[in-house]
Amino acid sequence: MKKMFCLSLCIIVCFTACERVVDIDLNEASPAMVVEGRVIKDSLALVELHKTGSYFRPDTQQCVCNAIVVIEEDGSGPDTLEQIAPGKYRSAAMRGREGSDYHLKVFYDDQVFESYSHLSSEPRIYSLTPRAFSSFGDFGDSSDFNPGGGGETFLDSLPFFLFTNIYEDPDTTNYYLFRYCVNGEMQTGRYNVTADDNAENDTLKYSPGPTALFFPGDTVSVRAYAIDEGLYGYFDMLNDALSSNSFFASTPYNPVSNISGGALGYFAAMSFDCDTIIISLPPDIPGND
Repeated sequence: MKKMFCLSLCIIVCFTACERVVDIDLNEASPAMVVEGRVIKDSLALVELHKTGSYFRPDTQQCVCNAIVVIEEDGSGPDTLEQIAPGKYRSAAMRGREGSDYHLKVFYDDQVFESYSHLSSEPRIYSLTPRAFSSFGDFGDSSDFNPGGGGETFLDSLPFFLFTNIYEDPDTTNYYLFRYCVNGEMQTGRYNVTADDNAENDTLKYSPGPTALFFPGDTVSVRAYAIDEGLYGYFDMLNDALSSNSFFASTPYNPVSNISGGALGYFAAMSFDCDTIIISLPPDIPGND
C-alpha cells in the first residue's frame, strides 16, 4: 500500500510541476575536477577529490591522488592536509570553529582551485513535529478501509510529513541544509535546503514536503546544518540539475560551484544540530488501538 501511494503521489507531483528553461549547456563528456570539502564544527577538516566525465554518472569517477590540499582559517598559517586514502585528504589538527572563515586551495596538474566558506553558529532544533497526510483532507468513510484484510487500515498506510522547528535569529539571514536518516539509512537524492524567509518571530518551521515522506514505525533522525549563502545557492541549483533528467524538469545544466577554477562540487564550513523521533499514529486516528 505504501508503494502504491508513493507512486500515485509522485505521478501527481510530476504532472503538476511547472516547467522552467535554463539556457546553459550541460557538458557530460569533458572530465572535470570534483571537490567535496567539509569543515564541520569540532571535526577535522576533510576534502575528497575525484575526476569524472559526468557529474551525474558516479561510476566514471577517478580519484585524484598526489594533489596538494591547503586550508587556512581566518588568516592563520596554512594547514596542508594529509592524504589518508586515494583521493581523500584530512587535516591532522584543524577542527571547525563557529564564526571562523575558511580558505581552501587545491593544487593539481598545474591548476589551482579555490573556495571560501564561513562557519555559522550552530542551529538549535527545539522540536520535531510529524503531521499525518490524512490531516490535510477529509477521507470520509475510507478511514476504516482495509485492503489487505489484516489489522492495517487505509489511514495506517498513509505517510507523514515531518516539520523541524528551529530557533531563528530575526536579526540575521540564515540558510540551512537538512538531512534525514530513516531506520539507520541516510536518505539521498535531494538536498533539502531553505533560507529563513518563512520564519515567524523566532521560529523556522521546515518540511521537505512530498520529497521526504515517513510512515508509522519509522525512526527518523534529522540533522539541521547551518550553511552560508554560497553553499545554499549551489545546493539549490544542484537540485534542479539532478532532476533535469526527468521529462518535466528544466533544461539540464551544471550548477555553479562555490569553487573557482572550473571545478564541480563544493566547499562547506558547517555546524549542525540533530534530533530523533519515532513516527507514530495519533490517538485520534482509527486503527491506533
